Amino acid sequence: MSRQGLFGADTPNLAKLHHRPAAKRIIYIFLEGGLSQLDSYDHKPALEKHAGQALPASIRPPQFTFAKQGTVIPSPFAWQHWGESGTFASDLFPEVNSRFIDDLCFVHSLHHTSNDHVTAKRVLHTGVPIDIRPTLGSWLVYGLGAINENLPAYIDITPTNPNRPTGFLPGKFGGAAISRPDKKSPKLAWENLDPGFSNQERHLDFLREFESADGGDPQLDEMELAFRMQTEAPELLDLENETPATRKLYGIGEDHTDEFGRALLLARRFAEAGVRYLTVNHATARYGNLWDQHSELESGHRGNANAVDRPIAGLLHDLKVRGLLDDTLVVCGSEFGRTPTFEFFDGVTGRHQNGRDHNPHGFTMWFAGAGVKPGYHHGATDDFGYYAVKDQVDIHDFHATLLHLMGVDHEALTFFHGGRDFRLTDVYGRVVREMLS
Repeated sequence: MSRQGLFGADTPNLAKLHHRPAAKRIIYIFLEGGLSQLDSYDHKPALEKHAGQALPASIRPPQFTFAKQGTVIPSPFAWQHWGESGTFASDLFPEVNSRFIDDLCFVHSLHHTSNDHVTAKRVLHTGVPIDIRPTLGSWLVYGLGAINENLPAYIDITPTNPNRPTGFLPGKFGGAAISRPDKKSPKLAWENLDPGFSNQERHLDFLREFESADGGDPQLDEMELAFRMQTEAPELLDLENETPATRKLYGIGEDHTDEFGRALLLARRFAEAGVRYLTVNHATARYGNLWDQHSELESGHRGNANAVDRPIAGLLHDLKVRGLLDDTLVVCGSEFGRTPTFEFFDGVTGRHQNGRDHNPHGFTMWFAGAGVKPGYHHGATDDFGYYAVKDQVDIHDFHATLLHLMGVDHEALTFFHGGRDFRLTDVYGRVVREMLS
């Protein structure tokens, strides 16, 4: 069931490879930089009890951290029970929590070992920290193909550098990027639409003569897709077609929510039009890592949450009323969490005492929609929220579960490269069936 990767001409045998999917599409909301699980959805009373003290000897910090570890700092946010499920969460995301907490499925025990942003993001998207491997989106396109031939099957909505390498998979399985969803003009938003594409048809006709003799060309496939996108993508990018009520639902037109609201509304429109996998990144154009609060945790996280809370709630509401949440999986989280202690630099007395360091050893994500249990909590971290200790979920398990929900057997989806078969989950991975509905 693997595919010979030398020329990359065919797709896997879908009938043998896959099972009936719970989800037709995934929208992955990626909060770049490291949302603190300790200040959002993983409450730890020990932080208040031991505030200002060193971590106990039983909680040993890992060998490698961004900086020296200081003392324990409690969460600066207010916590309460939300919804009929009684989920205990902070007030960081009041709209999502007050309206949709009972629809969310939480995994509190995600973990990996990559402590810096670059390798941690690579792990989250490709399963490995160093090698340039295909992303989850590329594997899904390779395994399932496109629903709408006039649109990419995989789109990355991001203001920073797109995180969508195809690795050893042919280029036609890569994603396309919307780099500026805040721009009203489609030509300013869509990387792959530029004036040159309007003059490509004769060029494509010329290249097809060589394609028929040569057995196919992935680059030609990409060019043809780009040409076909002109019929459908511009209309989808034009958010002026939406009603004022829908635009308001996502916070479009308000300074602090406009950009991310546009990004999530675009995600809904493309998902509805047949795009199979979308990543929507909350990041800055230059550095990306908006949620990286090594200092000023309270103001930084509060400002970031104010920018995404209403748009995320708007997306969940919109998907629900359109009947799309039943077969759409929404995922929300970061590349890692944050430490229970502040980070300490020699000679710095206050500037870094109100933030948290990177922590990939135990963090939280939530899931909503197709195939997951609403109101369910899976796994746990230790008393200080440092390490995943119960029902641990590593990144291969995470990927195996997402593939399973999309109808893909993670052990059967392989690509032959460099003399052996490769998988997204390598030789690991367990579907986390406890969280499945």
